[in-house]
Amino acid sequence: MNPNRIFRASLFRYTLNYLVGVSVAVFVVLAVGYASLTLSYFRDMNALIGAETRELEARFATEGARGVSVVIADRIQASGFPRLFYLLVDAEGQKVAGNLSRWPERLGQGEEWLGFDRTLAEISGGEQEFDFVGASTRFADGSRLLVARHYKDISEFLRITLTVLVQGMLATIVLGAVWAAILALILERRIGAINDSIAGILSGDLSQRIPVARGGDDDDFKRLIVNLNHMLDRIAQLMEDLKQLSDNIAHDLRTPLTRLRNRLASIEFDGQGGRNEAVAALLQESDELLATFNALLRIAQIESGNRRSGFAATDLVTILRDVCEFYEPLAADKEQRVSVVLPPSCPGVFDRDLLFQAFANLLDNAIKYAPAGGHIEVRLDAGTDVATISVADDGPGVPAAERDKVFQRFYRVEASRSGHPGNGLGLSLVQAVINLHGGGVQLGDNAPGLRVSVWLPRAAAPA
Repeated sequence: MNPNRIFRASLFRYTLNYLVGVSVAVFVVLAVGYASLTLSYFRDMNALIGAETRELEARFATEGARGVSVVIADRIQASGFPRLFYLLVDAEGQKVAGNLSRWPERLGQGEEWLGFDRTLAEISGGEQEFDFVGASTRFADGSRLLVARHYKDISEFLRITLTVLVQGMLATIVLGAVWAAILALILERRIGAINDSIAGILSGDLSQRIPVARGGDDDDFKRLIVNLNHMLDRIAQLMEDLKQLSDNIAHDLRTPLTRLRNRLASIEFDGQGGRNEAVAALLQESDELLATFNALLRIAQIESGNRRSGFAATDLVTILRDVCEFYEPLAADKEQRVSVVLPPSCPGVFDRDLLFQAFANLLDNAIKYAPAGGHIEVRLDAGTDVATISVADDGPGVPAAERDKVFQRFYRVEASRSGHPGNGLGLSLVQAVINLHGGGVQLGDNAPGLRVSVWLPRAAAPA
């Protein structure tokens, strides 16, 4: 299994996009929660500091600085690890009370909220740095009070929360990608089998069916495959019925048409050696109809596989040379130049008669549509396993949009309908012969004109 096919699979991309979208959405929600938690914490901390400051201001109003010092000492003594930190200094800036050693430099002289950091051995037992937020106020006697709260605990909590949040999102995406790859691998195997079968069907093998997994649940895929196979059975049956109908019509009409043609031939000339032109015209139309019916029956015979017994060791060079020699006089009548590029030999296992007829049709078309004095090239490249034959002319060519359609029975390019007789079965017969040999045929641009490329396996006849 090609890993690139897994990563390009729709299920992998859809699953991964879904997981990324969900992860981002969850991250946004948690980030909003994180921000809300942070704001709520600092709002509550500021409210605590503000309430404590107001209480101490009220105590100063009644008992002065001495009363504030007593309250601060009681608060510090009552808590093992204090929630709040205090500093009361006199008008000269000397410490009066509190568990902070000095006035922070970044805190102003008036009543305000500011943040600062301090290294407090008495708090941490070492030189660990703490971040504070505090509020200061100045009393009437010139003394100043600072009430502060460190937020190292919440900072650490928020840092851990953010780390877990980011790592969780990344882990979700990675695990989701692995799971998406597993699902894509499972689905690719099932879809790959469907695509392989469909490719075989598109190549013309209507007998192929999509394999149905044995056992397991009757899931959507299984029901889809069963319904597709039923549809293919129905299409194959309709195609077979249609082919059988056309073959029967051709077979049933060929006999009376042959009888009619023979009767027209018997009255084409009168007893005095004169020719009845009307009868001659009818005779020509009868010959064209017979040729059409014979071509239909020929194609049906080839597609049914009844000609497989004709395969034998044959040289492609000999077949092509015989075809070119046979049509040389026809090309000479139009003053056309036919270039034949052939290797010394190209042996293989082929049906000589069928290939002669197929290449004769291609060369006949090239001569028919190439202008007078034009150029036609027949080329054979003898590969080790596959032989490639091309027949090119400098005629009007076939539009790219119609190159696949011309292989359909009775289909003719609109521009070719006038001035060139035919029944639209020549290329259908060519395709049937080449398919019987396990090869392929394709139309291309010769700039100007048409190039028909045929490739044939050389190794063995079809089974």
